[in-house]
Parts: sequence; structure tokens; C-alpha cells
Amino acid sequence: MVHRTIRCSAPLASSILFILIGFAFIPEAGIQNDEALFASGIYEQVGIALGVKILGHRIPLMLNSYLGAFKSWVYAPIFRFWRPSPFSLRVPVVLAGAITICLFWSLLRRIAGCRAAAAGCVLLASDTLFVITTCFDWGPVVLQHLLLVSGSLCLVRFQQEKRPKLLTLGFFFFGLALWDKSLFAWILSGMAIAAVVVFPKELWKPFNLRNLTLATAAFCAGAAPLIFYNISFPLETLRANAAYAADDVAGKSHLLLSTFSGSGLFGYIPRDSDSGTPRSPRTAIERISIRISDLTGGRRSGFLGYAGLAAVSLFPLVWSTPARKPMAFALIATVLAWIQMLYTKGAGGSVHHVILLWPFPALFVAVAFAEASRRAGRAGTLLLAGAIFFLAASSALVTNEYFALLVRNGGGVEWTDAIYPLSDYLRRVKPTAIYIDDWGMLDVLRMLNRGKLPLRVGSDPLSKPLLDAENKGVVLARISDPDAVFVGHSDSAELFTGVNAKLRAMAAEAGYRREMLAEITDRNGRAMFEVFRFRR
Repeated sequence: MVHRTIRCSAPLASSILFILIGFAFIPEAGIQNDEALFASGIYEQVGIALGVKILGHRIPLMLNSYLGAFKSWVYAPIFRFWRPSPFSLRVPVVLAGAITICLFWSLLRRIAGCRAAAAGCVLLASDTLFVITTCFDWGPVVLQHLLLVSGSLCLVRFQQEKRPKLLTLGFFFFGLALWDKSLFAWILSGMAIAAVVVFPKELWKPFNLRNLTLATAAFCAGAAPLIFYNISFPLETLRANAAYAADDVAGKSHLLLSTFSGSGLFGYIPRDSDSGTPRSPRTAIERISIRISDLTGGRRSGFLGYAGLAAVSLFPLVWSTPARKPMAFALIATVLAWIQMLYTKGAGGSVHHVILLWPFPALFVAVAFAEASRRAGRAGTLLLAGAIFFLAASSALVTNEYFALLVRNGGGVEWTDAIYPLSDYLRRVKPTAIYIDDWGMLDVLRMLNRGKLPLRVGSDPLSKPLLDAENKGVVLARISDPDAVFVGHSDSAELFTGVNAKLRAMAAEAGYRREMLAEITDRNGRAMFEVFRFRR
């Protein structure tokens, strides 16, 4: 009874710890542009792929060819009552991640028992990149994880309880996930094939016309906006995104390993370099984090990948046990989904793609270790607890290193906290037009100011390699507007390299000089943004 109580308290304790870690990260980095992309479906709705008018209100359906407006729908009421900020942006996704952990525990408990469920939710809650990609949801991935686990839990419960509404709800969640991000097709197709291979009897037994109709209708209802978009623009999602290439197999394979180890985002979200003035810790949490980093030498990799290899080696030993089917399902679904990432052109090459495989790696390891611990007799529980504690503790040290680097060095160029003083400055200046000359700030500024700034895309056509006469005319028309303000990164922080030099050269050629209005620095004193206008 005591052991059962401890195991069943695992999801609550894991979720609370996950929330506390996530909340600590929230103010440490600026907002990345894709993290705020969904705001284009709330404010102005400029540049979205599809929207419809209902009762005089324009409702966003698709933000682009593969990204639905589901997150815009979720955040519209949140931002109505809670002004856009790092906290209103990130608190909801951290809470959603905690809910995912609890649902994952329930899923594992039903398919592998409380021992595996406790191990699995601890592994997931402590996983470094699951924590970071949840808090900084630029993928976006949070709704993908939540809907994947929710749908899977509903289908497992349907198989156990035979209630049709659970079948309906499960496929509706999967449809929503596909609308949220069509890349869900990777993991969904992997799961479908895995289910056919591993659970043929379980699939065939409830198969009838009624259940097939319910599942199909529910899935189509969830994915309805995506389906409508691909009818309005025939198969645009496939035509624009379903291209395959084998030119980056080595790079994507390395990325898979760095995602398992937790090291895949060093140098991207936190700066590795201490250029500028290193920031001193200001709170007790920051001081403790720096101290731990110094004492441990700044650990940058965990052991989940090695645990996965150990679980594979245990597979033959647990083949004849109930662990075989959930392990086989997780392994097949993961491998098939990753193969699709591996050979998809222009996708699958970032951590926010690989992390879509989660929580299956945690499931595979947890079930294998839990079953092996049962075969070890009385010592098994202690061995399992020790192994999970070691994996969670090593991951926690890696997570701490991300936090310590953010405290000391601040965020990378795309995650700079200089975006906040830039937003405040532009709100005070009140120009008639603001041309954003580089990528990485437009959607963030739109979100932080609720669409009230007169933002214009200035990077097009400047980011083109060569400008024809028509393109030059567009740029010169902007330069000649005496009331227009331009915003760009400093030369050292450019994302579209050469945009600044090109704009300055065109202005000088037309007889204009650049008048600097403000240079915006981050908290480490690095010049990140420039605000200027042109005068003859």
C-alpha cells in the first residue's frame, strides 16, 4: 500500500516540479518570433493563409499551409483578459505541459501498471528539452503533445471500457492535432502502422461500420479547417510541404542524438558566449543555479539516449511479458515517424521537430525498466528507483546549465530580451509606419502591442539577393516617407545578413542619410536593435 501510494503520487509531484522549473525559465529569455506567430491570427490577421467571416467577425483557420490557427483560438480569450507578456504567453503552455504529464501517467498506468507509470512521468517531467520546448513553445509543440497523449488515452480507455464516446473523442483529438500542425501526420502514421502490427486483434474486434463512421466523422471534425483549406486550395498542404530529400541525413541523425542527450539547444536559446557584460544573479534561484553550475562543471548532456539503448537490450528479456506490446508500439511509432523527419525536405532538422516524438522514448524506457525491475525480485523496486533518479538528476543538471547560461549570458539573437525595451520605445514614439527590416521581431511586436503598432514588413524585398527596378522603387518610397520609422538588428546581430548595408547604400545613392533614433541593448549591454529614419 505504501509503495502504491508513492507511485501514484508521482504524477502530482512531477507536475508540480515541472511547473516550478517552467515558471523559473519564463522571464529569462526574450520572445522568439515563431513563439508569437499565432498572434497573427488574433491581431490584424495580416498574412494568414485562410480566414472566414462569420457574423461580421473574421475567424482565422490557417496561419500558413501547414500550421492551423488552433493556438490562436486558445489564446484569444486569454489575451483578452491578460495582457500579452512573457507570463501570459508562457504560463498556459507550462500548465498544459503539466497536464500532459498527468495524462501520460494515466495512459501508462492503464497499459503497463503503476510502476511503469511512475517511472514514465518522472522521466518526461525531468526531460530537459521537453521542459524547454514546452516553456518556450516556438515549435509549436505543446498542443501536439497534449492532444497526442489525450487521444491515445481515450483510445486505450475505449479498448478497455468499450464506450463509443471515448473512440469519438480520441479521433477528434487526433484531428485537432493534425489541424494544429500538419506535421502531426508523421507521428500519426507511425502510430497507425504500429497499431496494425502490434494490436491486430484489438483493432479487429471493435471494427464495424458504426465505429468506423464515428472515428472518421470525429477525426474530420477535428481537422475540418485543414480539410477546408485543402479543398479551397487543392492539396496545398501536401504540394507545399511534402517534398523528400536525403541531403541532410548525417545532420538530422546528430540532431536526434543531441535531442536525446538534452544538448540540442545550447548556443541557440542561451548564448554560449559571455560577450557583453555577464549578468550577476539577482534572485535566490539564480544564485543557486549558478552555484550548482560551477560545482558540477556545467553538465551539458544527460543519459536518456543510453537508457534507450539499455531498454532495447532488455527487449528480448521481457518479450514474453505484458511489456512487449507497449514497448513494440512505442518503438515502431518512433522509428517510422523519425524516418519521415529524416527524409522530409526543409523539415525535421530542428529540435522542435524531433521533440514531437516525445513522450514515446520515455514510455519505451519506463516500461522496459519497470518490467525488468519486477523480474529482479525485492531489490527491483530499489533498482528501478535508483535508475530513474539517476536519469532525472542528470537531466536536471543539464536543465540547470541552460538556466545558468540564460542568467549569465542572456538569450541568443532570436531570444534577446532587448525585444521588450524595443516594444516600449516604439509604443512611445507613435510613428505612422514602422518598417521591420529583418526577421525575428514583427510577430512579437504585434503580439506585445495587441496589433496597435503600424507595423509593416520591410525585409521584403530587401532580403532578396538582387533587386530589380520595381523592388528598388518600393524601398525608395519607404525611405522618402518623412514620418516612417525603420527597425533592424544591429550589424552584428543580423539574421538576413547584408540587409542593413543594402538599405544604407540605396538611401545614400538616392541622397538620404540615416538618422539614428535609438539603439536598443539587451540586459548584457549588447546592441541588438536600431531604430532610425531617413532625411535628405
